Amino acid sequence: MADPWSYWSPSVPVRSEFREQSSLFIGYLSPAASEDEAAFFLRSVRREFHDATHHCWAYRIGWNEGLRSRCSDDGEPSRTAGAPILAALENHEVSDACLVVVRYFGGVKLGTGGLARAYRRAAVAAIEATDLVARTLCEDWLVSLPYAAQGALRRAAAAAGVELLGAIYDELLTFTARVPLGSAGRFSAALRELSEAWKGGVAWRSK
Repeated sequence: MADPWSYWSPSVPVRSEFREQSSLFIGYLSPAASEDEAAFFLRSVRREFHDATHHCWAYRIGWNEGLRSRCSDDGEPSRTAGAPILAALENHEVSDACLVVVRYFGGVKLGTGGLARAYRRAAVAAIEATDLVARTLCEDWLVSLPYAAQGALRRAAAAAGVELLGAIYDELLTFTARVPLGSAGRFSAALRELSEAWKGGVAWRSK
């Protein structure tokens, strides 16, 4: 994704599975908007597959400076399970998501390289099986202006990809503007021009 302020997130939970040397691998991906939601999803998978040999997982929450991520090998050799799962999320620019790969051991050891490849394959299959939706980091601003300037504001917002939400109708018209962080500079410049045109009658700030 070209926009550094945007990423992908799963829209609904999805699972995929395959067998490798008699072991069954089940990749289970779910949206998770917080670490608590990721932990809840992990617990639900452990309950559903309570008889599995391993429940290896990774999650990513947020984006850029606010990104938080964790992973676990759940008893597999170090960095053969959790790290490949996390790498699959990273490589596909997926966040606000938790991905659990369940393994039922089939009696044949895969070796560390084989394990890492199998867990990555399971993670990628789950990611590719879901409908990913684009998420963009935004900030809400309050923009106050004369009623007659509303049309100019709407044009400036549309040009910058800014969504105008609810309005307060008072002496001035005040909009809540949802501003993509990547468009903040462009929208600020447009508001400055608008304010100059209305002799300082336009004001804005973070909500």
